[in-house]
Amino acid sequence: MKVFITFGPVIGAGILAAYVLAMRIYVCVKGRDAIALIYKRIYKLLIVMELVFCAITFLVPRVTGKSYLPDGATRGGVVVSTKSAFKISYKESNRGYSDTLELDEEDLERMRVRCSCDEGRVYLQIQQEKAWKEVDITNTDSLLDMTDFCPGRITFTMVNENGRNVDFELEWMET
Repeated sequence: MKVFITFGPVIGAGILAAYVLAMRIYVCVKGRDAIALIYKRIYKLLIVMELVFCAITFLVPRVTGKSYLPDGATRGGVVVSTKSAFKISYKESNRGYSDTLELDEEDLERMRVRCSCDEGRVYLQIQQEKAWKEVDITNTDSLLDMTDFCPGRITFTMVNENGRNVDFELEWMET
């Protein structure tokens, strides 16, 4: 159901394009007079079906309030990674975002996270070799406790549970 609601217009457009292509080939082979009224009615029916698919894709998520994004997809997302910060913002997402950083002692002390979201929960997973930590960062603006980690390569992964309108920033250097 999720796939149909998300990709309904694409599926319908594919069927419509295939039908038009088949009719063009039929006309080339049999001639223009061979197109019967029934084929024109089928074409009009396919147009109406495409409009219904578009309406379903637009209306169902708004009426139910549920997310119909496929796994790994993001709606309205922007990711920016600079030498001093890792920033993510999106309207809706069904995926995690990850970045591996090379940090020194000073960077670990300055590690700051800012996160805001309208709905759901947002978590930051921090991993370095065998050390692992998960922090709930929903609507947070604070320094991270990095005492369990040593200078070196550390992987930060931001994940969400039904997070909507999320703005996330991980900052480790003064700019």
